[in-house]
This record gives sequence, C-alpha cells and structure tokens, in this order.
Amino acid sequence: MPSTDSFRLARSRLTRTIFGHAAESLDDRNYRNLLISGAWFGPAEGGLFNFLSVFVARLGASPTLVSLLTAGPSLVGIFSYLPGGAYAERRADQVRLVVWAGFLARLSYLLIALLPFFLPPEQVALAIVLIWSLTAIPNAVHVPAWTAMMQRAVPPARRAKLNGSRWGLMSLVASITMAVYGVMLNRMDFPIGYQIVFMISFLAAMVNLYYFSRIVIPPFVSGRGDGAALGSIFAEVPGLFRSYFASRTFVRFLISSGIFRLALAMPVGLFSIYWVNDLKATDALIGLRGTTGYIALVVGYFFWGRTANRIGHRRMLIICGLGQACYPALTALAPSAFWLLPVAVVWGLTLAGIDLGLFDMLLAACPEGRQPTFAAGSAVFASIAVTIGPLIGAALAQGWNTRMALFVIGGMQAASTLAFLLLPGRDHDSA
Repeated sequence: MPSTDSFRLARSRLTRTIFGHAAESLDDRNYRNLLISGAWFGPAEGGLFNFLSVFVARLGASPTLVSLLTAGPSLVGIFSYLPGGAYAERRADQVRLVVWAGFLARLSYLLIALLPFFLPPEQVALAIVLIWSLTAIPNAVHVPAWTAMMQRAVPPARRAKLNGSRWGLMSLVASITMAVYGVMLNRMDFPIGYQIVFMISFLAAMVNLYYFSRIVIPPFVSGRGDGAALGSIFAEVPGLFRSYFASRTFVRFLISSGIFRLALAMPVGLFSIYWVNDLKATDALIGLRGTTGYIALVVGYFFWGRTANRIGHRRMLIICGLGQACYPALTALAPSAFWLLPVAVVWGLTLAGIDLGLFDMLLAACPEGRQPTFAAGSAVFASIAVTIGPLIGAALAQGWNTRMALFVIGGMQAASTLAFLLLPGRDHDSA
C-alpha cells in the first residue's frame, strides 16, 4: 500500500499536470465537497428526522412505541456495529463503502414514505419502527467508514472548523426546510403531506451521497496488519473488546460519553407526545420550532467550532451539557406551544457544542489505523445507552406523567455532565 506522503505527492503532481499551479488542492476540494454534502442532508434532517416521531405520534402511537424509534435502531446496533466496524476496517476504499452503505440505509426513507399506500393506518406506526430499526445494519458499516473517511479527508487543524461549518450549513438548510414542511403539512391532507416530506428527504439524501462520492483520500491501511480472511469477522469480536479495554483513553471516553448519552436519550420519545397531546401544537408551529432550534444550532456550530480549541473540548462539553439539561425542564414549563420557540434556542446552542466535542474526543481516543473498529465500539456502547434511555423515559412518563418525567430527566442530565471530568483536558487540544 502507498504511504500517505507518497499519495499526497502523487496527487499534487497529477493536479498540477492537469490543471496547472493555480488548481484547487485536493484538501480544499474535499473540504468543499463535504460542505456541500452537509447542505444536501439538510432537507432530510429537517424532514424525516424531525417529523418522523411527530408522524408516529399523530398515528396514535404510545410513548413506548414512539421511544422505540430511537431505542429500536440502537438495540439492533448493539449486535451489528462490531462486525460492521471489523468489515469496514478491511476495506481500502472507505469512500465507496460510505456511499453504498449509506444508500442501503437511506432506502428506508423511501419505504417509510410508501407505507401508507400498502398498510392500514393502525399498522403503519409499528411497520415504521421495524423498518427504522433495521437501518442500523447498513449504518453499522456506514458510520465507522464515515468516521475513518473524515479522519483523512482534511488535515486535523481544519477539522473542527470544517465540522462546525458543515453541520452549521446543514442546520441552516434544515431550519428553512422545516418551516416550509410545517406549512405544507398544515395545508395538506394526512398522511399524504408526510409522505411527500419523506420522499423529498430521500431525494436530498441521494444528492448528499453523490458529493460524498467525490471525496478523495489515500487507501485505508488497517493498523492490525494481520491480513485475516473476511470469513473471520465475527470470530474477531471478542478480540475487539480486549483491544478496546486495553486503551485507557478509549475506556474513559466510553464511560463519560455513555453516562451522558444515557441521560440525553431519556426524553427523546416524550417530546413529540408532549407537543401533540399536552400542548396541542400544530404542524406549522412544530416546523417553526424546528426552524428556530436549527438556526440556533447553526450559530452554535460556528461559535463552538471556533471556540473549542481556545477553551478546551472538556470544558465546552461540561458547559453545553449543563445547558442541554435545561431543555427538557424548560419544555415542561412551557404554558403553551408558543413557548417551544425560545426553548428550542437553548437546545440548538448547546447541542452544537456537544456534537463537536464528542466527535473530536472520539477521534482523539481512536488509535491510528483502527478508526473503523474503535468508532464501531463507541457506537455499540452508545447504542446500549440509547436503547435503555428512551425506555426509562417512557416508564417515567407512564409512572407519573410526561411533564413530571421531563423535569426529573432534566436533573439527571445535569448530574450526568460530571462524567465529562473523566475526559482529557487541555493536553488533548494542544496535541
């Protein structure tokens, strides 16, 4: 396999030969394509990802069934991420793997959009949960390969700025599309409006994958170097756990992020139920709430993307974690649906710092050449937390009520930020 340095020298010569000295560098082209890909995922983020739980709630689903939209994929992910990561680590062309695994996962958007044509309304919600849960299988390959691709697509010094800009651009597009979707859904018959939103989400996600396919990175070389046959992927799983626990840095990341993600996942199935049943929010207002939150997310990504290295990722995570803990409590305090708008600002500003901080800490905790399998290991432990969390939230809501459950969960989220003290401090950022 060619080394990274020889690959960069060869691509530099090829670029100069074809385009001349003023040609755009490959790092710059990767940066640009990643930004554009983020923008094209905005319609899907603002559409299917934000309105799917609302759709299931309007179909009359229980809090437990709505919570399974999050817990179901995570449960499947527990068993699929390790073999998926081991498979991804054996592939030299990580970009191709990202595109094909992503395509298989995003076919679910199309299937969900078509379900109401083939099933009676009382069966649609359960079918959506089953299809959405099965997307964890291709995602078990897509996510580790995507992590490895992002590690090599741009230099480390540009990564925080890229992620802040990319996710900010995605959130900006999502905020605009959510407002449009909300108006559409208010004016169209149920469920055809939701079907159109989910179809648009699918088409935009396909364009997103096209721009991913334009990324150019050196061939991936596994840090294992054992050349094992593909047939032994499942036999490797016990050895993967041993390699995870041999890295103290990775173990500390798993513990701290796992505790926080468990608390963060608890209310995910309750928000839509509370908006629809308690506050009687319309689709237009839910769309406007999403627009407000995603505008705040845009500001947060740009702000924290430029602040992270100055204050340190651990401090940023603690600050944003405490701010995010206010979100479920403030939602429960809302006297009417209108108050969901300012509360969404808190969600967006703080979630941006959490996304950036956890992603950079994960990359720092992954040994070189083992990014796919270590990212898969992180996804397994995150999946365990995200499987259990929503079910705990649903149980709290059924034991008390949705409003009281949101209050209690807010306190639990605040306490969970103490786990971030296990993460490395400023030494990580200077490194």
